[in-house]
Amino acid sequence: MKLYLSCSGLERLKNCPSLALMRDGKVLKRVTVGRSFMHNDGDAVVRLLEVNGVEEAESLRGAVLAVPETDRAPLNEDEFYVSDLMGLNVETSSGEPLGVVEEVMDETANAILVVRREEKEILLPVLKSVVKRVDLKAKVVVADPMEEIDAENTD
Repeated sequence: MKLYLSCSGLERLKNCPSLALMRDGKVLKRVTVGRSFMHNDGDAVVRLLEVNGVEEAESLRGAVLAVPETDRAPLNEDEFYVSDLMGLNVETSSGEPLGVVEEVMDETANAILVVRREEKEILLPVLKSVVKRVDLKAKVVVADPMEEIDAENTD
């Protein structure tokens, strides 16, 4: 299984064919990245060609820079956008509920699904041996977690 972020990273944003400022799932304005850089405080700074002046920028505060879902490139079977996995129910192959996908960590060699059920958090590596199936229509991820390693079950 492969996961995609659409157009992530500052350099890729410049070449992203369809960007929009969005709020509550609605497109506020189609935009193009003119310039972007990382500020020394770690924040991304992006100049959008279609946003003119401080007043307009202030009116767009809180909007999200995104690729509208209708404009995303189609993916092959067993490929998913990270945003599609957020909020999906996770259950084992035997139907035991594990929780809901709350986050996807992708800074490591393999992405990791952060699944939460009440106070319990489970980390599921996105490996074929763990994540068996993703069904976007049914809004479910079928996964069989690896056995936990602790002082009780180590050799």
